Amino acid sequence: MVLAIIFLVLFTICAAVGIVFTVQVVKTPMIELNFKKLFIKVGIAIGVAIAFFIVASFGFYMWLGATPDALHVIELVVGAILFIGCLFIAINTFILHYYGRNIPEKLDKWLYRIMFIGFAAAILSIFLYTNGLAPYLTYPLVNGISFTQGFVTPATGHPNIAFYALCILGGAILVYFLADHQMYKEYGEHGILESTFFVAFPAGIIGARIGFVIGEWGTKFDYGRAMTTMNIFGNEIDIWKPLAIWEGGLTILGGAIAGIAVGVIWYMWRNKGKSIWVIFDIALPMILIAQAIGRLGNFFNCEVHGVIQNLDGWKWLPEIIWRNAQYSTGEGAPNLIGTNQLYVPLFLIEAIANLAGYFLLSQLFGKKLRKYVEFGDVGFGYLIWYGLTRLFMEPLRYGAFNMGPDGYWSWFWSMAYVGAGVLLIVGNHIVRNIIRKKNNTFIVREKDTKVGLIGSIAILVVGGALTAVAIALMSTTTFAPVMGYNQFNIGVMFLVVGVAILLGLGISIPTLINGLKGQQANA
Repeated sequence: MVLAIIFLVLFTICAAVGIVFTVQVVKTPMIELNFKKLFIKVGIAIGVAIAFFIVASFGFYMWLGATPDALHVIELVVGAILFIGCLFIAINTFILHYYGRNIPEKLDKWLYRIMFIGFAAAILSIFLYTNGLAPYLTYPLVNGISFTQGFVTPATGHPNIAFYALCILGGAILVYFLADHQMYKEYGEHGILESTFFVAFPAGIIGARIGFVIGEWGTKFDYGRAMTTMNIFGNEIDIWKPLAIWEGGLTILGGAIAGIAVGVIWYMWRNKGKSIWVIFDIALPMILIAQAIGRLGNFFNCEVHGVIQNLDGWKWLPEIIWRNAQYSTGEGAPNLIGTNQLYVPLFLIEAIANLAGYFLLSQLFGKKLRKYVEFGDVGFGYLIWYGLTRLFMEPLRYGAFNMGPDGYWSWFWSMAYVGAGVLLIVGNHIVRNIIRKKNNTFIVREKDTKVGLIGSIAILVVGGALTAVAIALMSTTTFAPVMGYNQFNIGVMFLVVGVAILLGLGISIPTLINGLKGQQANA
C-alpha cells in the first residue's frame, strides 16, 4: 500500500508538471511559442506519469495480495497507458481550447473535437484498466474516507469524505468552467457566473434535500424525535430536517428546480443589462453533464439501483460495474444478492442518457437548428429531456428506491417536468411573436407555410397516435398501486409524450397561419 501511495504521489506531480507546461502556452503569445520543444516537454511528463501510474497499479496487486494472470496484467498495463494518455490529451486540449488566446480557428475546432474524443476514450480505457483489478477487489467498493476508520464501504462505515459528494462537486465545477467559457465567448470576460455558481449550487443541494424530505414525508423520517419541532396538520415536524443534507437523501428533481430558480434570480440581480436567455440556453443543458457525473456517486454508494436481473445478460458491462451492482443499500446494509443476479445499474443508463441529452440540446438545437428555435427554448428543453429520462426510468427502480409511500412521487414530478418544459417553449414562441408584431419587427419567412403545414401534420399523426394508444392501454387496465412497468403505467407514459407532442401545435399552427397571411399579402 505504501509503495502504491508513493508512486501515486509521483504520478500526480508529473501530471501537474505536464499541465503547467500547457498553461504556459495559454500565457505565451502565439508568435513566441516553440511547439516542438513544448511537445517534447509535455510528452516526457506524460510518459513518466504513465510509468509511475503503472508501478502504483502493481502496488495495488501487492496490497490486495493478488496473483493476477497474464490477461489481467495486460488489461491493467494497456488500460493504464490508454487512460492516462487520453486523459492528458483531453485535459490539455480543454485548457488550450477554452483558455488559449489567438489560436487559429481551424486549429481551435480540432482542439474541441480532440477534447471530446479524449474524454470518451479515457472513460472507455478506465474500464479496461479496472478489468485488470476487478477480480481481486473487495465488494462493495470503497465509497469514501472516514477520519476514524480510514477507507470505508457502504457496509463498514459512514465516510466523512464521501465519493458521492466529490462526484457532485466535481460535476458542478466542470460545468461552471464550461459555462464560463461560453459566457466569455458571448461577452468577452470570465467570471460572470462566479457569484451565481456560489449561490445556485448550495441552493440546489438544499432544494434536492427538501424535495427528498417531502417525497418521503412520513415514511423514512421519525419527525417525533426532533429537538426543534412544530405542529403541522397534527404532525410533529422537525423544521430543520430539510437542511440536514449530511444525513443523505437527495432528489435531483427538487435540486434542479431550486438551483435554477435561485440562480436565475441572482443572475438577473447581479448582471443587469445581460440577457437571461443567453445564460439560460448555455447553462441549463450543461446541468445534464453535472448530473451524469453526479450519478457515479450512486455507483459507489450501491444505491438507486434498478430491478433485479439475471447476471448472464449483463456481463458485457465492465466487470467492476456488474460486481458492485450485486450489492444494494436499498434495504439496509448491502449484502450479495446472489452469485448469478445483479441490480440494473440505472446510474450508468441515466448518465449516458444525460450526456446524450446535452449534445442533442446544445449541438442540434443550440447550433444546427438555431434559426428555428427561440432564445430560451434550449434551456426549457432541459426540463423536457430530463423529465422524459426519469419518466421512463422510474418504473425500472428497485422498490426500495422509489420515493413516497406508493413509489410514484418522482414519477409524477417527471411528468410535471415534461409538461412544464413544453408549455414554456410554446409560451415562449407565442409571447415573442406577440411582442414582434407589436413592435412591427415580425418577419414571415418564405417557408413558413410549408414548415407549418408539415409540422402540424406530423404533430397530429405522431401525437394523436401515441395518445390513442395511451387511452386504449389505460382504459383496458386497472391502476397498479405499485410503481413498475405495468400496462397502466405504460399507457400514462404514452399519454404524457403524446399530449406533449400535440402541444407543439401551439407553434406549428401559428407558423402556418402567418405563412398563409404572408402569401395573401404578397398576392
